[in-house]
Amino acid sequence: MEATVNSFVLFNNKCGVGKTTLTFNLAHMFARRGARTVLVDYDPQCNLSVFALGEDLLVSLWEDEGDHAGETVANCIDLVRRGKGDLRPPVLQSVADNLWLLPGDLALSRFEQSLAEAWGQVHQTDNERAFHVATSLFRLARMAAETENADVLLLDVGPNLGAINRAALLAADAIIMPVAPDLFSLQGLRNTGPTIDQWRKDWQRLEERPGLSFPSVGRFKPRGYIVQQHLARADRPVTAYQLWADRIPQCFHEHVLQEGREKWPPSGEADPYRLAMVKHYASLVPLAQQARKPIFDLKQVDGVSGGQTQSVARARKEFEELVDAIRELFVA
Repeated sequence: MEATVNSFVLFNNKCGVGKTTLTFNLAHMFARRGARTVLVDYDPQCNLSVFALGEDLLVSLWEDEGDHAGETVANCIDLVRRGKGDLRPPVLQSVADNLWLLPGDLALSRFEQSLAEAWGQVHQTDNERAFHVATSLFRLARMAAETENADVLLLDVGPNLGAINRAALLAADAIIMPVAPDLFSLQGLRNTGPTIDQWRKDWQRLEERPGLSFPSVGRFKPRGYIVQQHLARADRPVTAYQLWADRIPQCFHEHVLQEGREKWPPSGEADPYRLAMVKHYASLVPLAQQARKPIFDLKQVDGVSGGQTQSVARARKEFEELVDAIRELFVA
């Protein structure tokens, strides 16, 4: 794997924060800006793959597995899961210029138990088989990136703290957390931060043990957060959202970075970890999904009308700025 590949994941233990939509649009913008970009769908719900490829193609990859060796995540790891061999080389789908995807698969959920058992075993003994399983999703993601000589590797994962995500995050250099100004999103930060910290410590303890051949995994460090602005509702005043938004910086610094009060920023505007505030593109998301396009490429023929044209232009600017902010993370 080229040392220059930048790998990251959008992750929060809370659904409904726009994780997959952000990932899809960021990938397109990175590719548009000249970066060879690879997506790997490690969410068994496969929303990213449906978004990028459409249901018909995805179902054909699932149903005709024997004719599509290596063309889904689950097919690539099948021999590892069954203890019958190593990873199948990944075969990626071209999504756009400079953009490729290793599609997800509902069958990946069958790997959860094996990963959970392997993680426990590799911490108890020098079990090469368990180590082989525990690092399989890391190795597959890096193989996928290497296949296309990628500059950027983005992982899509589900909103949970299970064994699949723990194994997938090994492939990420950085974790970026999408949040919304509400109670449940902040609770997601409180759950996610300490769990990621424990996973990293567990892995570091493994690296200190002799006898195992360790790949150079990412450090899956939290590097920032993205705030999705509220969707205005008549029954909930803006001030209610603002109260939650004002709590995001201290929640991130306390529970994710695990810093003391003296390091908490006074506001979101003063917080260098706030990478962006993005508009809630509620009315445009279903249009983008139907057209299988990023929001900033939508046109009148895709159903855009009236004031939505300005929202499309705003989306282009927001994602350009967000890509620049993420690039800065890997320069620093």
